[in-house]
Amino acid sequence: MSQQSAPGTPASPPWGIPASIAWVLLAFLLSVLVATGAYAVWQGGDAPPRTPSYDGVTISIGALASIPVQVAVLAFAAQMRGWRPADYLGINWPRRGEIIVATICVLAIDMLFDASLYFTGRDVVPAFQSEAYQSAWDAGWFIPMLLAIVIVAPIGEEVAFRGFLYRGLVRPGREILAIAVIAAAWAVLHVQYDWLGMLQIFALGLVLGWFRWASGSTTLTIFMHVLVNLEAMIETAIKVNWTS
Repeated sequence: MSQQSAPGTPASPPWGIPASIAWVLLAFLLSVLVATGAYAVWQGGDAPPRTPSYDGVTISIGALASIPVQVAVLAFAAQMRGWRPADYLGINWPRRGEIIVATICVLAIDMLFDASLYFTGRDVVPAFQSEAYQSAWDAGWFIPMLLAIVIVAPIGEEVAFRGFLYRGLVRPGREILAIAVIAAAWAVLHVQYDWLGMLQIFALGLVLGWFRWASGSTTLTIFMHVLVNLEAMIETAIKVNWTS
């Protein structure tokens, strides 16, 4: 695989590091506000519960309402810098060979992660995943939850981290440092996992960051992220529906 440059890249440089971080935080803040409002409308004026809960309906509404806003804010920020949003965010079609290698890599990582959980005495499917799945299934929200977790969430996370932040943080000769910082920030967001789970998220972030650098395509990392979440959903379905 070879690194690709964005077609038609303008003379204007990307946003700097502080501005890139500020834009992502703004996008997250606005998306949370929209998600809270969407949930309130759905519940007839009630805000989301303050107590920790992995309710599948709440998660689905939050993702489906918030991520389009988040992506729109970051696309607007790219446009303000004089770029085509697709070029700035790395939204381009990867090569067939890159897709094949990425698929094999995801399968290998999934097996490695599952083995590490099994041999450390942990459940391959965390309790919060089963709770979200079961609650969405019971409420008739399985399809929206599937869409939110397998498709929408990967798009939002990859556009923010391997798309916008990558463009703002990566500098020639410092790619590895930037990829590691982005992976660490991404892992910290996954507070629902224990330390081993967060370590796995960080390792996955490093792999996704490398593929982003090697291919020049955030579309490829979205595809990989979709495969990871789909595998997790299949394992959760097996646990909840056939082994519980």
